[in-house]
Amino acid sequence: MAVHLRIISLTVTTAEAEQTYRFDRPATVVTGPISTGKSSLLMLFKHALGGSAMLTPAVRDNVLSVQAEVVVGDERVVLRRTIDGDTADTVDLLDPRSLALERSLPLRAAEGVTTLSDHLLDALGFPREQIAARREGAARPQNLTFNDLYAYVYLQAREIDRQVVGHLDNWFETRRKELFRLMFQLTDSALLELKRTKNELTDKLKARTAEHDNVSQFLAASDPRSDDELRAEHTQLRDTLERAESALARLRTELEEQTAADTALRHELQSAIRTARQAEEEVAAAADLVEARHAVVAQVQLDLSRLARSATAIDQLSPFEFVVCPRCMQSLAARAVDEGHCRVCLQPDPTEADIDPAAIEETRTALQQQVEDAQRVQQSDEAHLQSAQERSQQLSFAVTSLRRQLDAQTRDVVAPRFDAIVDASSRVAGLKASIDAVTQLREPWARVRTIDKAIREIKADRRQINKDIKEKSQQLSARQTLLGELSTEFGQLLTSWNLPWVDTAIIDRDTYLPVVNGQPFESLQASGGGIATSVNLAYSLSLLAFRLDHPDVLLPSLLVIDSPRKAFGNNDSDRQRAAEIYSRFRTLADAYGERLQLIIADNDPPPVTSDSFGKVEFDYENPMVPGVDHPGPDHASRLENELDG
Repeated sequence: MAVHLRIISLTVTTAEAEQTYRFDRPATVVTGPISTGKSSLLMLFKHALGGSAMLTPAVRDNVLSVQAEVVVGDERVVLRRTIDGDTADTVDLLDPRSLALERSLPLRAAEGVTTLSDHLLDALGFPREQIAARREGAARPQNLTFNDLYAYVYLQAREIDRQVVGHLDNWFETRRKELFRLMFQLTDSALLELKRTKNELTDKLKARTAEHDNVSQFLAASDPRSDDELRAEHTQLRDTLERAESALARLRTELEEQTAADTALRHELQSAIRTARQAEEEVAAAADLVEARHAVVAQVQLDLSRLARSATAIDQLSPFEFVVCPRCMQSLAARAVDEGHCRVCLQPDPTEADIDPAAIEETRTALQQQVEDAQRVQQSDEAHLQSAQERSQQLSFAVTSLRRQLDAQTRDVVAPRFDAIVDASSRVAGLKASIDAVTQLREPWARVRTIDKAIREIKADRRQINKDIKEKSQQLSARQTLLGELSTEFGQLLTSWNLPWVDTAIIDRDTYLPVVNGQPFESLQASGGGIATSVNLAYSLSLLAFRLDHPDVLLPSLLVIDSPRKAFGNNDSDRQRAAEIYSRFRTLADAYGERLQLIIADNDPPPVTSDSFGKVEFDYENPMVPGVDHPGPDHASRLENELDG
């Protein structure tokens, strides 16, 4: 059967009172004078179901919350939503029997969160899909929501003679079409995914093309050479580099061959240098030894001289008895001196052995012998030093001679090749630097080639996606016959109302919108709002009847209409047309009964009667908002006028 959606009741709560409005019949007509709350009641349906409703100041200032009892698919739910504040961003899901809070459902989508829209679409059995859409010039898949679907349910008074299911709202146009295709199964998840992929590929192609243009313009401005010219120059430089490296290798080979002939002389020179260095070390060691010998001889001679001076002093001074100090000339007569001690230094007098002339002579002889022995060793060491110095000089001369011989041998052969190698190395380095510079210039061109490749791949992918979309659309094309049937029913209904200037009426197969006399809906406004309203009503009523006759069409079974006679006058033809429209309401309500629901807001009572019609009546004494006094007819205005103002 068709997607079932029905409003059982709506409870409006203010600070002073609470009022419940019930909708038990297949069709309910809400009547009352202007500004008594008819349109506001319908807006509160939308608000309770999570939509963004236009609420009057009277509602915003006085209504605290609204509670709707709704049948959604096979589920009976009670939804409660506040009018203002942070909690207005959620809708409370209540238990239908106890009205206890089961959970609060957010209105805005977030990762891993079930929204009210998700819950209602799942209950309806309507597919939750994403569509290919664009926002701010970029492909951004968007979720189809219950609020989008409700646009097919609710004909607002301000839109009923202006647009069909919001078709003039650019932001909604793609959603409207995809919803229609989903409802009539002219599309499916696979086709929608293909369209989203195509949208993404289109964005990628656009971005890559812009990037290609930007890089190409930059390259053209920075260097006049094309990629082909740089490639040719790079190849030429590589060839020149190969030849230069070959020439450098030949020079190095020739140098190695020439230096091989000098290897023996170099080894001899190295050996001579090592020997000369050893000789210099030997000279240094001999010089140190000779210096040490000099120190020994000098020390022994010093000891011998000291012995001689001591013996002379003893001989000269021992006979004298000092009565005054020989240093300061003070008297020593009164000085107390121990027996056997010197009157001058107070030290014990030396023994006879210490001043024995024979012992002194023996010591002198020994020291003299030591001097002679040390001098002989010194002379030997000096002779060795002289020999080492002569040998070191000879070896140094040999090293100098070998170096001169090697220099003379390599001067005319090796040095020129070294110069040639330096020049060749510089040329190779310069060529490599030029190649690096050209390579750096080619890198952006490599990026251009990469972008070109990516553009070709994206275009190939998009061609394949377009092919897949075409094939998938052809597979679903059998459902197009439903459009033909719907178009026929729409035309028959509209022409049966005998509208002036209406000869033919169809539903376009591409836009899914009514076309009258070959003209789109917008052109009807020049013929008067009554005709535009009639066409819009015929379109929605045809959809409602068609969905009830075709169980596989996924359209809600509810239709909410605000002010169907808004643009009609009071002449006979206008009253006749209004009667025909209400006759259609009655026919649908009588024929389908509880399978559908019509809720109609109108200023006047219906021009036809039916047991299928229920009534909700407002007046200035009993307006829709309970517990709030109405200021009276002098302050009455339409909802759309209040919101426009």
